[in-house]
Amino acid sequence: MAIAGAVATNDCVVLIEGESGTGKELLARHIHVQSTRKDNPFIPVNCAGISESLFESQFFGHVRGAFTGAVSETLGVVRAAEGGTLLLDEVSEIPLHLQAKLLRLLQEREIIPVGGTRPVPVDVRFIATTNVSMQKAVESGRFRPDLYHRLNIVRIEVPPLRCRTEDIDPILDYYLEFYSEQYSMPMRVLGESIRRQIRDYPWPGNVRELCNYVERLYAADLPPLPPAMTTTWVEDVRHAQSQPLLEPKPGRITQINDSPLIYTLAQAERSAIITALKRTGWNRSAAARLLEIHRSTLLRKIRNHGLDDLF
Repeated sequence: MAIAGAVATNDCVVLIEGESGTGKELLARHIHVQSTRKDNPFIPVNCAGISESLFESQFFGHVRGAFTGAVSETLGVVRAAEGGTLLLDEVSEIPLHLQAKLLRLLQEREIIPVGGTRPVPVDVRFIATTNVSMQKAVESGRFRPDLYHRLNIVRIEVPPLRCRTEDIDPILDYYLEFYSEQYSMPMRVLGESIRRQIRDYPWPGNVRELCNYVERLYAADLPPLPPAMTTTWVEDVRHAQSQPLLEPKPGRITQINDSPLIYTLAQAERSAIITALKRTGWNRSAAARLLEIHRSTLLRKIRNHGLDDLF
C-alpha cells in the first residue's frame, strides 16, 4: 500500500481498520520493518485479552512491592517496546473507563508504573488495529472521541480479500513457500485452473482463511481443490479412514456391472489404487494405509501407472 510506505519512515500513530482476518497485523509489521525502528522490538498486544484489573500493570509495569505478589519490578509492554513499535490490536475493545489511561500515554509519551511516583518517558511508535468502524464506536458512546482523534492521525482501511483479488496470487505464493518449509515438503504447484477458482472464491475469512487453505494442502496432503471443497474433503478423508476395508473375494474378476471383463494384473493394481485414492479423498498417505503398502511404494506405482494427472 502506498500510504503504508509513506508513513513507515515517520513516527506518527497509525490506525488500521478492516474486517477480521484481512491482514492488519501483517500490514503493521510491514510498516515497522520499513521504518527506522526495524532493529528494535515489535510487540503486539491483544487489547481484548487484557484483564481490566491488570491493565495498568501489564501496560505500564509495576515496581517491586507495589501489591501482594509483586516480588520484582516489571517493565510492562510499553517499556518493553522501547525504541520499537507497540501494536494495539483490537484497540476498540479497551473498556471505556480505561481508555483515559491510554490517552495520557499517547499525549505525554510517558508512563507511571504501578506503585511508582515518577513518570518515565518512553520512545515508542504506536499502531492500532480494529475490525469495527471507530467512527461508529465513537458515535455509539463506546469509544472516547479524544482518544479516537489521537489514534486517527493516519487511517488505513484494509479492504476484504474479495475486493482485492490482485493480492491473492502473491499471498498464495507466499504461503505455499512458507508451509513447504514448515512441513519440510516439496512446494505444491497449483495450475492456472485451480488458481482461477481460488481468485473467484469470495474468501469470507479473508487472508486467514487463505492461509488455512494452503496449510491444509500440506497438513492433510490433499490434492489441490477449490477452496470451498477443501474442508469437505478433509472430513470425507476422516470418514473414509474410519470405515473398514472390504476385502474382495478370491478369484479372477470376470465382470463389472454385468459386463464381461478380464483384468490383467497391472489393470487390477491400477484400479485398486484409484479406488483407494477415491475412497480416502485422494489422500495418498491414507490410501497407502488402506492398501497396506508404504507411501513411497504407492507414489512409485502412481507414477508407473500414469496417475499423476489425477492430482
